[in-house]
Amino acid sequence: MIQIAHPHRAAVGESPLWCHLSQSLWWVDIDGHSVQRLQGDDFRRWQLDEPVGCLALTDAGRLILGLKSGFTHFDPETGALTPLAPVEPDRPANRLNDGATSRGGRFFAASMAFPIDQPTAALHRLDGRTATTLVTGLHVGNGLAFSPDDRRMYLSDSWLGVSTIWTFDHDPATGNISNRRIFRQLDPASGRPDGGCVDAEGFYWIAAVGGGRLLRLDPHTAEVEREIALPVAFPSKMAFGGPDLRTLFVTSIDRETPSGDGGRLFRLTPGVTGLPQPTVPDPVS
Repeated sequence: MIQIAHPHRAAVGESPLWCHLSQSLWWVDIDGHSVQRLQGDDFRRWQLDEPVGCLALTDAGRLILGLKSGFTHFDPETGALTPLAPVEPDRPANRLNDGATSRGGRFFAASMAFPIDQPTAALHRLDGRTATTLVTGLHVGNGLAFSPDDRRMYLSDSWLGVSTIWTFDHDPATGNISNRRIFRQLDPASGRPDGGCVDAEGFYWIAAVGGGRLLRLDPHTAEVEREIALPVAFPSKMAFGGPDLRTLFVTSIDRETPSGDGGRLFRLTPGVTGLPQPTVPDPVS
């Protein structure tokens, strides 16, 4: 059964992350310029001055945000924002979009190009207070996730002219990636590849944005092992959470009628277990 986890409706809900220590779910509203947290029945929202595309948890209980301006440290207790590393200052219209933390604790984030039909977006890795560019030529960087052994990275481009998921070899010791190859291409008419995650069995989940469904893909064959229809057309990303990591939280985008549920946060129990969310060493502690 698919349920609404909380009635809050985001303009562009994205980047859900489960924090095991606080037993809470974090996510963002890109166009709403805000960060949200759901802890039990308690909902809290922090308003920002610019779009926030993604976030990571730090080992000090704080957050790293992927803002339009770049990577920024955020302390929810005080509201303090500390810039860490600018991203693409030569392309001020672009913004950071999707992100994921490797099992070893490195935060990766991909940007979104403006205008979207120009391949000016890129994938970046945060190293303390320095951003390193790893992949260029993207339109809408998305789908970031890491295999259970941290040796494989997934990346997608959601632009309808690409609609492709790639995999890379990932070196856990250095954070470097190599050997880019196509994992699967999706038919844009049935949904483009948006946010992704990996479960404990190593299967890759992707939100088919515009197609109203989630896909669970076999890591070896890229075949669809499972498809879950959703009550909204624009799911954006998912994350496993709950005390046993068996609840799948799904964010969505509000592009529907006022009476619809676009922009809501959903939860379901797909019958598989997720992986604990890794943290990033806190660069401001």
